[in-house]
Amino acid sequence: MNTTFTTSKPFNPQKIQPRKVDFQFSTEIPKLWHNNSPIMTHFFNGINLFLPTFELFMVRVMKSQLSNIKDSQLKTQICGFISQEANHSQAHHQYNQILREQGYKFETWLKISDFILLEILEKRLGQVVSLATIAGFEHLTTLLAEIILKANMLEPAHSRMRQLWQWHAAEEIEHSSVAFIFLQQVNNSYLLRFIGGLLGAAIVVGFIAVGMLSLVVQERNFISWKTLMDLKKLLFTKYKLVPYGLKTFFQYFKLKFYPCNQDVYTLAEKVFN
Repeated sequence: MNTTFTTSKPFNPQKIQPRKVDFQFSTEIPKLWHNNSPIMTHFFNGINLFLPTFELFMVRVMKSQLSNIKDSQLKTQICGFISQEANHSQAHHQYNQILREQGYKFETWLKISDFILLEILEKRLGQVVSLATIAGFEHLTTLLAEIILKANMLEPAHSRMRQLWQWHAAEEIEHSSVAFIFLQQVNNSYLLRFIGGLLGAAIVVGFIAVGMLSLVVQERNFISWKTLMDLKKLLFTKYKLVPYGLKTFFQYFKLKFYPCNQDVYTLAEKVFN
C-alpha cells in the first residue's frame, strides 16, 4: 500500500476539507503487521472491519439533518466532515478486501453491524437519535486518535499501515468537534446527548472488542504469554485504553461539556504539515 496525498492541505479544524489520498493496497503487507503481535494488529484490524459501514451510516444521517443548519460556516464544516468520512469508508473497505484475501472470516459480524445501524438505529430510533449516537461515538474515537498519535502506537507497525492509520487519526482530531456542535444545533436536549453518549460508547467498545476477538482467535496458537502481555499493555499499562476511556466517557456527561481539543491539535498537525 503506497500512500500519496494528491492534494496538500494543512491541518485546519476551522476549514475541514477532504484530502485526496491514493491508497494502493497490496498482499505484501504481513498478516501480523504490527510488530508480529496478534493483539496490536487485530486491535486496528478489528476497528477496520466496521468502519466502512459506520462511516457510511454517519454520512447518511448527517446529510439527512443538514437542512436544519442555517449557519453557513458550520454547514461547510459538516460537509467537510462528511467528505472526510466518505474517503475513510472507501479506504477501509479496500483494506477489508485484503483481510479477506489473507483468509480472515468476518462476514457474519458485518451483517450484524448492518442490522444494528440500519434497522435499529436509523429506522427504529430515528435520525436524531442516530446523530446523537454519532456525537457520542466521535467523542471516544477522538480519544483513540489522540492515544494512537501521542503514544506513538504505530511506531513498530509496517510503514504502509502506519501511514493509513495516522491519516485517519489526524482527520478524526481535525473534525472532532463537528458532530457534537451539529447535534446541539439540531437538538440540544441533555437527555438526547446522554442517550447518544451511551449508544456511541456501546458501539465503540462493542465493535472494537468483537472485531479484535473475532480476528485474534483465527490465529494459530493465539493463546500465549506474549498475547496476554500485549493485551495488558494495550488496556492498562502502556497505552491505558481502559482508564483513559473511562475518564473520557464520563466527561461527556457533564452538563456544561463542550469539545475542546486544542491541546491535541499539534499531534495531528505533524501528520499533514
